[in-house]
Amino acid sequence: MGRLWQTARDCMATKKPGDETIGGLPSFANAEDSFVGRSKVTTGPQKAVTAEAAPEVSQGAWRERVFTPRGVMSREEILQALETALQQALGSANHQRVAFEGVRTAWLPALRQALEQAGGDGIDAWLQGILKPPGRNAMDPLFNDITAAVARMRSARDLADLEEAGIKAIEAVRRVLHFDKPRKLSFKQMERELEGKLEVDELLLVRLSSDDELTRRLREIGSTMEQLRDQLKSRPGKQPDGMFANFVRLKAEVRVLDAELKRRAAQPPAP
Repeated sequence: MGRLWQTARDCMATKKPGDETIGGLPSFANAEDSFVGRSKVTTGPQKAVTAEAAPEVSQGAWRERVFTPRGVMSREEILQALETALQQALGSANHQRVAFEGVRTAWLPALRQALEQAGGDGIDAWLQGILKPPGRNAMDPLFNDITAAVARMRSARDLADLEEAGIKAIEAVRRVLHFDKPRKLSFKQMERELEGKLEVDELLLVRLSSDDELTRRLREIGSTMEQLRDQLKSRPGKQPDGMFANFVRLKAEVRVLDAELKRRAAQPPAP
């Protein structure tokens, strides 16, 4: 998990002119997400895909972090990327925990693509539930299906168990992607509650992380925010450049992390 969060202070490759906001996630191993009008998207060993800018990407007033539409992968390319990453992780690891970490890292770009194309109100319902409880149940299943499937993969007893859980996860994605008219992802709560400061893959990673991982991330952010606070205090009356934007973005992340941990703590223990 440290590998996923360790470059949280690096800026995203493509930013809004003048935006000095800290990027929340690293560039994933062997994966690129290209942010251009007509984009080349590569995921792991998959071929580059040139596609029109994704119409499902929000163009709302609050989308500070991703202001340029993303290119998209086709449904079959998403599924192929998931299947290939699962088999590569299983073939190169001798323990299920190592394989799980490899799969989760490699899957994140493809899962983001799937959510953007068929996530509907999944993230909206989750954010409402943790930030403005009690919230409501999602009408679209993909976000909850993905997080539940990855939780089963994390608890796998061995590599065979992990493979079985991974195949079921891919089938859950396939089932929703192949709906006649899957609903594209809503950014409503990301914009209303978080002002667009956190991205889809950052929020997905929160749900795919263990309690210990979220707690460690909170400690990391706390240290960074203290440093930024001290720097801001040392420059009274001066233009803070990107420091204040960085502080506000991290504050939004802390809000989500803390709320998700509280949601989990309030759940009854699994039988």
